[in-house]
Amino acid sequence: MRKVFVDCGANLGIVLNRFIHELPDHDFYAFEPNKDLHPSIHQQVAQASYSPRVKISQSAVWTHDGTIDLFLGHHESSTVMPGKRVPPVYDQQIDYSSPVPVRATDFSSWLRRTVTADDRVVVKMDIEGAEYPVLSKLLADGTINLVSVLYIEWHYDRFPAMSRADHDQVANAVSACVEVREWD
Repeated sequence: MRKVFVDCGANLGIVLNRFIHELPDHDFYAFEPNKDLHPSIHQQVAQASYSPRVKISQSAVWTHDGTIDLFLGHHESSTVMPGKRVPPVYDQQIDYSSPVPVRATDFSSWLRRTVTADDRVVVKMDIEGAEYPVLSKLLADGTINLVSVLYIEWHYDRFPAMSRADHDQVANAVSACVEVREWD
């Protein structure tokens, strides 16, 4: 049995660094589409007290392979999802007028290729609203069952078009399949 940690939305790599220290017996994978954040991610990995097995992908976790538009804002608010409201704590709003095309990875297919049902897979998912389509696909094709623990930050409250009922439907379905730990 392999132990795997997957950081979906690695941002600056601070959380990845924390989990490297907490889970030293895991293999690590990190996805972050914003190329400007990759130097920080590499620095965080380099600061680990040992040389972990880490594969970093400059890619957005998504429902299919290809290209998707990344809308940039404050590094904690960039998203591939149109219509996101930014909390007032951030003075930089999302620029929907100048999307940046980035590589997209079909997370469901990636899981199927990378891990097995016997592996212990911990996923941290903070992908700024894309968690809904991504998790819906994992539920539909059964790959959600490859995940042992899901740390997640839900973003339904940042999308006016997302109802609490829509959020609850996805969150409840995911919770029925995997141990969910809310992340914020």
